[in-house]
This record gives sequence, structure tokens and C-alpha cells, in this order.
Amino acid sequence: MSTQLPLKRTLLCSALTLALAACGGSDGASPNGQTLAANDAAPRGAMSEAAMVDEIASQLQACSYDGSPVTVDAHGMASGRDGAGQQVVAEIMKYTGLPQNFDVLPHPQVPNAAAVILVGDDKLPHRVIAYNEKFMADVQKATANNNWAPISIMAHEVGHHLSGHTIQPGGSQPPTELEADKFSGYVLYKMGALLADAQKAMNTLVPEADGPTHPGRGKRVSAIAEGWEQACAQQGGDCSGTVASPTAPARPQAADTVAQHTPTDTKPTTSAPTTAPTTTASSDAPAFPTFPTMGEDKPASTGIAAKGPVDVLPKPDANAIPAKFGKFVIDEVGVLDAVTRANFEKQMYDLAAQHQVEIVTIIAKDLHGMSGDDYAYAMMRQLRVGKLDVGNGAVLVAAPNEGVVGVAMGPGVMLEMRDYVDLEKDRLKGFIEIGLPYCKGACNAAQTEMVLGAAEHIAHDVSHWDFQLRYQNLGELMAKYEEISNARMNGQDIEPEQDPTWRKIVRIEGKIVSRDPASSGQAKWINDIRQANVGAPIHVTTADGRNLLVYVDPHTEALMTSKLEEGKSYLFIAREASLSQNPEDTLSFDLLSYDLAAR
Repeated sequence: MSTQLPLKRTLLCSALTLALAACGGSDGASPNGQTLAANDAAPRGAMSEAAMVDEIASQLQACSYDGSPVTVDAHGMASGRDGAGQQVVAEIMKYTGLPQNFDVLPHPQVPNAAAVILVGDDKLPHRVIAYNEKFMADVQKATANNNWAPISIMAHEVGHHLSGHTIQPGGSQPPTELEADKFSGYVLYKMGALLADAQKAMNTLVPEADGPTHPGRGKRVSAIAEGWEQACAQQGGDCSGTVASPTAPARPQAADTVAQHTPTDTKPTTSAPTTAPTTTASSDAPAFPTFPTMGEDKPASTGIAAKGPVDVLPKPDANAIPAKFGKFVIDEVGVLDAVTRANFEKQMYDLAAQHQVEIVTIIAKDLHGMSGDDYAYAMMRQLRVGKLDVGNGAVLVAAPNEGVVGVAMGPGVMLEMRDYVDLEKDRLKGFIEIGLPYCKGACNAAQTEMVLGAAEHIAHDVSHWDFQLRYQNLGELMAKYEEISNARMNGQDIEPEQDPTWRKIVRIEGKIVSRDPASSGQAKWINDIRQANVGAPIHVTTADGRNLLVYVDPHTEALMTSKLEEGKSYLFIAREASLSQNPEDTLSFDLLSYDLAAR
């Protein structure tokens, strides 16, 4: 559970919000009519604290469930209170298999529930779900006291935060709304809801027509159904929509022994989970290829029958709505040692909780005609591995039937691990070529550890890197860079590791001038080594005319919800690569994610 936020006036140096239904954009105007440039830190710096809070509050937006925009008084956030919202979210989290990366706070002026990002006096963004306690009661009344309705609303907001969606006033995008809807259907099935229960709030309270930022009811109800049915298929249940099939809470814990347990209770449990995530057994034993004999003591095999539980993954589909994953180890073949797997799940869960990095290892039954890497990237997108905003995920694939391995890394992880991709593939190949022939359908601890070693290596290396969004606009970053540069000019010795700007993550608003910077006068600023190691740069300009080169990993756009287009403005989240105090110089950044700027 995350720590409580000290939500007070001095915390509100910046705030962004998004609600469940359609809302309009903010024009960026302050109460006195001045327009604040996105990267201009000076106007706020000159404000009194009271004026700053009023200016922020005027831009805070939440939306009623039917889509009407509402301005929210930011200082109404309650802190440290127990309420129905906290209890509902705590219950939802038991079924996600993921650590909570947000706080839950009641707010009387939020018309329903909203995923919110607030930047505190620690200069870091904090994710919050703000909810209206009266609205929760009203929803139950309006939906004939269907207890699943408020749960589905809160699950939607949980989906936004667990997926790492970029949140901005009026800038929500229909694809991310559908992702959050699909997640709500997915988790409500696991909690024991019927399909109609999972869709009740959406069918009752959301208009049919599409809004500027949120799809209409029909599309969202379909997304909920897709998530519900996917969870049902994974658990081998009756997916007609009329039968609920709950599972044990998915949060992993280390285990000395793992019971093969299928719960029969149809109510969500409130007890802490004591077993590894439940998987669905399958009688469809995979047929392995014949392994060559590599010595007299090595067993040859013409087919190994799986003996362990088998997971079910959706088929790769570039058009499918992503839905946040719930396991760090996915075994479609059923060969891994259950105890070793459970302990590794706990290890990866702790990594995600402490260092915000998510690594999923897949033993794939079928690559569906794709290469190992392409399949890994397809699953990274569909399972939304890593937080979308900072690209801190990795998917490792071993496909024994095809003798193929694959590695996918989010742009944030790839920046640190690019030189080790082949090494991780060798670790995965070792499991297929050396470990698996000895398994005889059920690998022991040592053999299972072979395939999990690649994830352990990545976890060790990336745990040293900072995946916090440290600067909320370019102005903040450049002000700190000037301070450090002046200190160096005055003789202070500051190593890169102690530099508060070096390789830090920043949010930047800018317009794409060209995807071919050489054609737009930026040829001399292109770093050929960076282009080879990261990806091709794009030319971006900020509102105050600053030129940037933003280097884009070739897989990034496929992981995002839209393509980068010339002439459009975006919010970029990027890692610093090269800065300069000279306003005529072009700055460089490595892209982690992007979202269309608020309209």
C-alpha cells in the first residue's frame, strides 16, 4: 500500500486530472486572464502561495459520469480518512497481482471518481484516486443496489493508474479509456461478478454518444465484456456471461509449498492471499520437438507431457484493446516448478513495488507464426507490461515447441539494457536447449531457475535507475540545469551521478516539426551514435521556441495508443540526453512515452 499524501496547499505546485467520462480541455488561462506557457516556470514562481493554489484549482477538472466537465477545488482533498473507496480499492488490488501505485482519497467536489496526478512538495508526481462518497451511494441506488456498480467504477480508475496512463486536464484519449474499461471487466470477473454486473454502471450512467475524450456507451460496454471474457478464458470458466467463476486473490507470496487450490466461494475474500496465483489446468498437453542427444548422459525426448498447471494467453492482435497483466510468470506449457515459480513471482512483485519495473517471463505454447521478438512485443502491448508513461517493462519469451526465444523491452528499460539483449536471449535458449530436455514434463527448481535467470539479471541492473518523473516541465529542468552549471563554473566538482538533471525524466509539451530533422535545419545536432543506439530523432519545438531532438525507439509507437504525426502537439515523457544553457542550441532527449496535448 502506498503512503498517504500530505495534501496541503504547499503541495499543489502542479496538478493534472482526468475523470471517467468525457470532459473538455483547459485553455491554460490563470484566474487573472494570463496565459501560462507550458514550459514557462517564471509566472508561477512569482505568484503568492494563495494565488498559485487558486490558479491550479482553476485548471483541475473532473467530469461527471455523464460527461459534463466540472472544476474541482484542489484543497478539498481529504487525507488519512477511511471510507468505502479505500475498502473497495483494497479488495480490487487483491485480484490484480500487482503492487498499488496510488492513494485513495475522498473529495466531496469530485462528481464520481477520478484518476488524478498531483505533484507534491517533494517535486514528485503522486497518483491518486479521488472519489465522492455520496456518489458511490447514489450509484448503488441508481443501479438497484447492485454492489458491483461502484466496484466497476473504482476498478476503471485503478486500471488507469496500474497501466501508467498519462493524465492531463481534458487530454484523456479514447484508447486509454477503453483500456481502463477492459481492465474493470477483467478484474470484476476474477472477483466473481457476472458480465451484466460488470457492465451495470456503464449501461445505466454513461451516454451512448461518443465524447471528445471518451467513447460512447456501446464501445465501453464491449470493452468491459472483452476483459471479462478474457479473464474467464484464462481460468477455463463458463464464459456465457451468466456464471461467475472467482479465483483466489492474485498477489503473490513466497511459498515453501504450493497447494493446487481452486476456490469455490463466490464472494471476494478479504483475507491476505496465501498461495501463488492460481492457474488453469489443461488436458491439452503440448508436443515438444525431439531434442538432440548432446552426450551419453543426456536424455533424448520425442515429446514431453506437461504436468503442471497451464496458463492461457490471448492471441496476439494489433487491434486488441490492451489489458493490464496479473502475473509475472506465465506458463502456457505447464512445465515450471510451482514452488520456484511462486517465490519468483514474489521477487518480481517486490521489484515492481520498490523500483517500479515490471518483468514478465512467458513460456509460450504457440507464437502464432510470429518471431520471438515480435511475439514478445505483441504481449508487452496487450498485457500492458510496464507503466505506459515511463516504459519500464520487459517481456521474456521461451517457446519450447518452436525452439525460439524473444525479448521485448519498454523504451525506459531498453535505454539501460540494450547491450544485454543477446545475453538475455542466450539465457532463455539455455533453458530450451539444456534444461528442458531433463524436465520430463515437470522441471525441478534448478531447471526452472534457468528460464527465470534473464529476468533476474534485468531486475538487478535496472533497479539502479530512476524511473520517477522528476521534472514536470522543461522550465523546471532547465532552471535546475542552470543552477548546476553555475556551480560547476564556480569550481564545484559535481559528478554525473550527483547531477540532479543527468538522465532524469521530464514531461515536455511541444509540437512535432518534422520526423526528418535533417530536412528542418537540425542536421548538425543529430548524434549518430545516439540514433544508432536509441532510434531515429524527431524535431520538436516548445511554445517558447526551443528546439529539441527527441530520439524514438523503433518499437515505441507500436506500444502506444496513437502514432506520432507532424504538426501535432504532444506531451512527451523523456529522459534527458543533452542540455545547454544557450537558447540557440538544440536539446536532446530519449523518448519514453507521449500523449496528445490537451485540446
